Amino acid sequence: MTQGGVAPGAVARRFKPGDQAPPLSKTMTQEAINRFERSGGATGPSQFTDAGTARATLGTGSTVASGRMSVTFATELLRRWFGPDLYNRGGMVDLRFLRPVRPGDTVTFAATVSGITKVADGARVGVEVTATNQKGDVTAVGTGSCIVPSLCVPAEE
Repeated sequence: MTQGGVAPGAVARRFKPGDQAPPLSKTMTQEAINRFERSGGATGPSQFTDAGTARATLGTGSTVASGRMSVTFATELLRRWFGPDLYNRGGMVDLRFLRPVRPGDTVTFAATVSGITKVADGARVGVEVTATNQKGDVTAVGTGSCIVPSLCVPAEE
């Protein structure tokens, strides 16, 4: 049941083009990478969990974080910003990976509203998403969106 067009537990906020989500920073550790890989059922060495396998597979001197970790953190950013009830029902994110993320990197995820489109059950708020490491290198870019109640966006002029 909604209250004033906003579902209970949803973040009642207004969105307009140019708005920016509060950034989310994550420091990648090898332990966190290993836990993430195990949570998906992976067992044994891989380019994500073992430096020797990374060297043989990728030609790198160290492991890398799976791109799925970046998708998970971008999803966390948008879920926090739109609110879990709205994002869980009508949110999505799609990333393209540009550079590897390695243990020790701190990656900051950011999102900016790029447009708003009316849909039958509210408005789709589109965002541009970026992930940038501590050196200023962009590691991933993409888009996301969430369907929000009409009262959360500016009225049509």
